[in-house]
Amino acid sequence: MERHFHTDLEALRDRLSEMAGRAETALTKAMEAVRTRNPRLAEEVFTDDPAIDKIELEVEESCLRFLGLQQPVARDLRFVVASIRLSNDLERIGDHAVNIAQGAIKLSRLPVMAAPEDLPRMGERTRGALKDAVSAWLRGDPVMARRVCERDSDIDADKAHIFGALSAKMLRDPECVPSALELLLISRNLERVGDLATNIAEEAIFVAEARVIKHHAEERTTEA
Repeated sequence: MERHFHTDLEALRDRLSEMAGRAETALTKAMEAVRTRNPRLAEEVFTDDPAIDKIELEVEESCLRFLGLQQPVARDLRFVVASIRLSNDLERIGDHAVNIAQGAIKLSRLPVMAAPEDLPRMGERTRGALKDAVSAWLRGDPVMARRVCERDSDIDADKAHIFGALSAKMLRDPECVPSALELLLISRNLERVGDLATNIAEEAIFVAEARVIKHHAEERTTEA
């Protein structure tokens, strides 16, 4: 029974790993579609998204089965509970990739306008945060997870710089407003992906250390 239980846990881990890979690929394709003004590549993001949604449902069903039949305890229990939240975060990341892909298609139909230099950097930082957060989760590495949380402020700073640059550009040149607004929405979606990567990193810490750091709970515990 115990061997079967841990085999099932590994299968759950593998499905989450696949889901994370698909979400990261969707984000990469979406940002490349923005860079190259390639609507066909953006369409691939739409096509791939149902697979992410399907895995989320499978993971949730598996986790509920674990809780109802296997009654895991300690770290295994934390892993199962956090897996439900992780799958939800990954599904939302897939949705944000779809939003970015939609922006790429709209931009491809508008006059060419150079994106702020912060935008590709923000995309790389966000993708790196997601990749490292998932790695921290899979490895049970709270040190790496905390580094992901610390890097979120860099992504927020990129978003602020992009907003300032595009706002100034729209004031100088009203004709660029449609393109600038799409780029602003893309940066907003990247910011949300960064927030979700931070959520995943926080779940990695929860599983590894039985410590909740969401909403500064870790700081409140220390002060108490």
